Amino acid sequence: MAHPFSLAGKHALVTGATTALARGLAVGLAEAGATVSVTTTTNVLAEEVQANSILNECWAAAGASGLAKTIDLTDPAAVAAAVAEIEAAHGPIDILVNATHGANIKPALEATLADWQTEVDRNATTAFVACQAVGRGMVARGHGRIINLVSVVHDRGVPNCSMFSASQAAVLGLTRSLGIEWGRGEAMDQPRVTVNALGLGFYDGVAGPQGDENLHAILERYIPLRRLGQPADLQGAVVYLASDTTNYVQGELLMVDGAIANHA
Repeated sequence: MAHPFSLAGKHALVTGATTALARGLAVGLAEAGATVSVTTTTNVLAEEVQANSILNECWAAAGASGLAKTIDLTDPAAVAAAVAEIEAAHGPIDILVNATHGANIKPALEATLADWQTEVDRNATTAFVACQAVGRGMVARGHGRIINLVSVVHDRGVPNCSMFSASQAAVLGLTRSLGIEWGRGEAMDQPRVTVNALGLGFYDGVAGPQGDENLHAILERYIPLRRLGQPADLQGAVVYLASDTTNYVQGELLMVDGAIANHA
């Protein structure tokens, strides 16, 4: 009998695979048996190097991997072309993980409209474009798993995080709406397309207020589990949401945050 969380025979695409978080997510999917393809967020050489490094680690973990594509994730035509090439090489994408996740920590009165647009594009527009490009095939096939990353600041006020918080609220709204829109299938027992989110607290090696040494120490004391998260902490959760055990999990936000969202 197959393990309920096995992703053997599945093809996963991790977008924006240029960070420590994306590496942890991609490797976790590979270790569960999925063939993993990755993309960058922009057409920048440094991101291409990181994406290929992550793909190599997936190969080392599972003995197989998909393609690495260097693209601008805000360009619908480029993303659609990349998806077509990836699927032509390794089959339909069963799992989409949108791993673009960056924070511009800046006082609101010092932020420009260009800062705002960059933040929204990086975190929310990229997720929408990728969901649309991959979702067309998933909806047509009646099956797929989409997982977006959403910070704990999506629904709370944090000084100097106004732009980032707004972008995260947008991703959560996208997740919940697509979950309703794409979750309806003709047969009640079909796996269908699920769209869910992984909720992040404060992680080491991730852009955000924790990058400040003093704030990092404060967060370690404030987080109920007394430490910041590590990318490996997300692997079990992403495999769970990507697996066929979650046919009835839809439009949800699964927090992996050391219980900081529950803090008084």
